[in-house]
Amino acid sequence: MIALDYLISIIWLSPFFYVTLLLLGKAYNMKKRKKVRKGNVRQNLEKIIFQIPTIGNVQMVNKTFQTVKGYGLPVDVETWVIIEEWDTHKEEYVADKVVVVPASFECDDLYKSRALEYARRLRQKMVADGTLSLNYMLFQGDDDAVPSKEFMEEGLTVDADIMIGTIAPTAKGILTTVIDYERCVACGMFCNFFTNIEEPIWAHGEGTCMVSKVDQTISYDLSDYALDPKIKLISSEDLFYFQKASLHGFSTFNSEKKVYIIPPLTFNDAVVQRRRWMWGQLRILRHKLLPLKNRLRIGVFGYSGLWLYALSTLGVPLKYLGIINIPDAVLPFTYATLFLWFAIRGYTIGKIMGWKHAIAGILTSYVTVTLNFALQVIGFIKGDPKKFEVIRKE
Repeated sequence: MIALDYLISIIWLSPFFYVTLLLLGKAYNMKKRKKVRKGNVRQNLEKIIFQIPTIGNVQMVNKTFQTVKGYGLPVDVETWVIIEEWDTHKEEYVADKVVVVPASFECDDLYKSRALEYARRLRQKMVADGTLSLNYMLFQGDDDAVPSKEFMEEGLTVDADIMIGTIAPTAKGILTTVIDYERCVACGMFCNFFTNIEEPIWAHGEGTCMVSKVDQTISYDLSDYALDPKIKLISSEDLFYFQKASLHGFSTFNSEKKVYIIPPLTFNDAVVQRRRWMWGQLRILRHKLLPLKNRLRIGVFGYSGLWLYALSTLGVPLKYLGIINIPDAVLPFTYATLFLWFAIRGYTIGKIMGWKHAIAGILTSYVTVTLNFALQVIGFIKGDPKKFEVIRKE
C-alpha cells in the first residue's frame, strides 16, 4: 500500500504542477506575442479567407460572416462557406464563395475533415491557376463560433505559422455553462503552455488561423502516418491537423484572445460532443495516426482529467477508511492545494467570462469536473459512433 500512499499524495499535490503550467504558459505567451512583425499586418498580405464548414446552419453562418466583415480589419475579408452537395440552402448563404463538396470527392477523410480537405485542394488549384495569390491568411471557424476582433488582429501580427484562440463559452443555460467552464480551464493551463512551447495537445476548430504556406502544404490526409489505407479521419480533425503542421516544422501559437462558442444546449448534446472528441482521440491513439511522442502527450495530458479525477476522488474514502496513509508532512500541503485548485479555476474562468462566472466556477468546481467525468464515461460506454455526430446549435 506504500506505493498507493505516494500515488494519492502526488495526485493531491498536482495543483502545484498545474499552477506552474499556468504561469509558464503565460510567460511563453508573452514571449511569443513580442515576436510580432513590428505590430503591423504581415508584409504583402492581400486578403483574409475566412471559412466555415456547415451542414445547413444558414442563419448562424450568415450572422458570423456579417460580424467579421464589420470588424473593419486592415485587410479585406473573403468569406467562404463549405457545404455538401445535398445542402438545399445553397442560395441562402451570404458569402463571397460557396464551396460545394461533390459527392464523388474521395480522400483519406470523412465528414468535416473531408470538406475542409476539398476546400484546401481548391485553393491549391486556384494558386496553380493564378486566380489566387499566395499572399493570403486562412481563418477557420465552426458554424456555432465567432472569432473576436482581437483574435483576428493578433493572427495578422503575431510571428507564428498556425494559431488557435482561447475558447469563451457563451452562457446559454446553467447546466451546460457549468460543464463548459472546464474548457476555459483547459485553455488556460494546457493549450497556453504546450502550444506555445511547440508541443501542442489540442486544437480548436472553432478558431484557427494559419499562413498560406501551411494551408498549401499540410493536408488532412493520413498517408504520412496510417499504415492501413482503410483508416479514415472521422473526427478530431483539428487536433490532427494542428499537430501535423507542428511536426512539419511550422511554428504554433496559442492566443489568449477569445473565440466565442455556444456550449451544448442539453446534457444529451454534451454527451454527443464529448463522445465525438473522446473517440476521435482514441482513434488517433489506436491506429497510431501520429508519432509516439504526440500520442503520449494526448494520452497522458489529454486524458489527465479522467484519471486524476478518479484517483483523487478515490483517495478520500481510502484515507478515512485507513486503507492509505498520507504522510503527516504532506497533509498541510494537500489542504493548501485545494485552495490553489479553486484559485486556478477562478482565474482561468474569470479571465474569459468575467468575475461572476469566476465565482460560479469556484463554487461549482467539483460539479463541473464530476459532470465532465460522467460525460467521458458515458461516451466511452456508448462506444465509437464511427461517424461525425453533430449537435443542435440553437
